[in-house]
Amino acid sequence: MSQTKKRIPGNGGSEELTVRLPAEIADRLRAFCREKNIPPDLVVERALLDYFREGDVSH
Repeated sequence: MSQTKKRIPGNGGSEELTVRLPAEIADRLRAFCREKNIPPDLVVERALLDYFREGDVSH
């Protein structure tokens, strides 16, 4: 029997995940976020959504 996770109100369906990035990419992400005044987690979330939406994730 399959189980479904209950959605926690106010959570927005998000799950916390820690990702290790190379120093150069982390520095570029921080600089971009500082310049655009947006949180890094939002940038990463949108980038991953776009990446997986493309359909071909074999690379």
